[in-house]
Amino acid sequence: MPTPDLNFCWYYLCHLLHLDPDRYDWRRDDGMTTTEVAVVTFLLVAAAIVVVGIIYAAARSNAENIPVPEAPAP
Repeated sequence: MPTPDLNFCWYYLCHLLHLDPDRYDWRRDDGMTTTEVAVVTFLLVAAAIVVVGIIYAAARSNAENIPVPEAPAP
């Protein structure tokens, strides 16, 4: 028995559901422009810098609050 063509199955399913099959093609990049990608990347980098700063401040605060043990008196 021959195997079904996946493209044919995809287009047939989209036809049954009244969908545009080319709209759901993962290889298309019509939705994103270079500026949008740059802005999203900038926001992600800024958020990462803020998170690293918060973690650094918390670690430094905890390190400064470690009690120093004193030697017992003779």
